[in-house]
Formats: sequence, structure tokens, C-alpha cells
Amino acid sequence: MNWFLIVVAGLHVVFMFCELFPWSTPVLLRLASKKLPGGGQWSEAQRTLVATVVHNAGIYNGIIAVGLLWSAFGGDPSGNVARVLLAGAAAAGLFGTATMKSPLTALQAALGLVGLYVMNR
Repeated sequence: MNWFLIVVAGLHVVFMFCELFPWSTPVLLRLASKKLPGGGQWSEAQRTLVATVVHNAGIYNGIIAVGLLWSAFGGDPSGNVARVLLAGAAAAGLFGTATMKSPLTALQAALGLVGLYVMNR
């Protein structure tokens, strides 16, 4: 199970870096702009607001990653922290998939659900 927690934590680290560091680059803004009505451009106020929300999501993903790594390397012998974090990742992933229609959030939900299933067998 530790390998699974490490893999899921690694994916959350990738999510964190994508949400924290390169968010203000034009490529990511162009991708996000496609979801605006008419594929419009971001105003400066919209870009600032969206960047703030995405940065907060990046911090969330970092917390999930650190907690899962801590659990995988023996900080949580009973696995309760890992279960809570996997449940949170699954819930956030399901919500993100329903609201954003993103395959990445669907992957996040699937990994959380698979992890919960494996841990509770």
C-alpha cells in the first residue's frame, strides 16, 4: 500500500506545482480562457482572482501530498490519516469533475477511491 500512497502523493506534488508556480503564464491562461463564454480573454481582475483560487488549490494539493508521504513512511501506522486524506482527495476530485469537467480531477477522484478501497479490504 505504501507504493500507492507514494504514487498518489507524487501526483499531488505535480498538481501543486502546476497550480502554484506556472499559473500566470499565458499558456495556462489561454487554456482556462477557453471555458469562458465565447472563449474570451481574462481581464486583469479575473486573472488575479482565478490565480488566487488556483494557488489555494495548490496549497491543498501540497498538504495532501505531505500527509500521504508521512503516512507511507511510517508516521501513521494505523493508516487513519491516509484514509482521511484519500477521502478528501476523492471528494474534491468528484466535485472538480462535476463542476469543471476535468480529466485530472477525475483521476484524483479515482485514485482516492481506489486507495480507500484497498486500505479497507
